[in-house]
Amino acid sequence: MAVITARGGSKRVPRKNLRKIGDQTLLGRTVQAALKAETVDRCILSSDCSEIIEEALDYGCDVPFVRPSELATDSAKSEDVLEHALHNLPGFDWVVLLQPTSPFRTSGDIDSAFDLVQKITRTSCVGVTRVQSPMTTSVQHPFDGDVYNATAQKQQRFNERSRVSFALNGAIYLIKTSHFLSTKKLVDLETVGLEMPAKSSLDIDTFEDLRSASELVGV
Repeated sequence: MAVITARGGSKRVPRKNLRKIGDQTLLGRTVQAALKAETVDRCILSSDCSEIIEEALDYGCDVPFVRPSELATDSAKSEDVLEHALHNLPGFDWVVLLQPTSPFRTSGDIDSAFDLVQKITRTSCVGVTRVQSPMTTSVQHPFDGDVYNATAQKQQRFNERSRVSFALNGAIYLIKTSHFLSTKKLVDLETVGLEMPAKSSLDIDTFEDLRSASELVGV
């Protein structure tokens, strides 16, 4: 199951999830990627915002519940939002959390993450991107686990972490449901990183990010 998390209270970029890149909203691009992924059986939205809910429905996403207001604050954790969704919709062996702020993440990226955890027998996988070392901005979250490349053969492993740094890109959080419900963590010591291209790793956090994304449409 794909769970798209999109609350309505964005402050740095108001109505961020409904902003357009090209002719599609950030939310719409993420819904389409999830629906096209071969490994996704159901795509649902977790949101507190009626406008976002309406947009998701227009793109064909299921909206089986409205997110409680206490899970739609600045301090609400993604783990709590995901736990709420899984308690409302049990029965899925794997869940992938997708944020609309990664508009260029593709269905192929989602399928690659699932293929990777199956191939090397891990319980979770996150999208990562290469960054300059040492990392220079506070929005980059370092990732210290094993990293495999999304476009190269899946068995290729990077053993150069002393020279290359990786950061979570926020595009994909895939985890075995039973493991998540027992640990309440999206990332732990067993999580594998899926190195994604720079474009797929773009995270929208500012108006400048939106401008950069608009320039990449069609590239």
